Amino acid sequence: MNQAGKIDEEIKELVLWRLDASVPKNFKLSIGAKGTFTKEELREHVKKGDDIGRTFVNMQLDFIKSLTSGNFSKVIAEQ
Repeated sequence: MNQAGKIDEEIKELVLWRLDASVPKNFKLSIGAKGTFTKEELREHVKKGDDIGRTFVNMQLDFIKSLTSGNFSKVIAEQ
């Protein structure tokens, strides 16, 4: 994400790739009061770079950061 709040194209491509590669077709995600979205709806929001798309991108980036920092593994190991 750049300072203007736009999604960088490389990050957008990464998130779209993760969405295609790891999310089943019947997937739905609820994003608070913003609503519930299908995989295809999320793809469109990410492509548009709107508020829903930015929220989903931020969620994916947070997940990737927790994987690379070891925090995710630590939490799983504590369960």
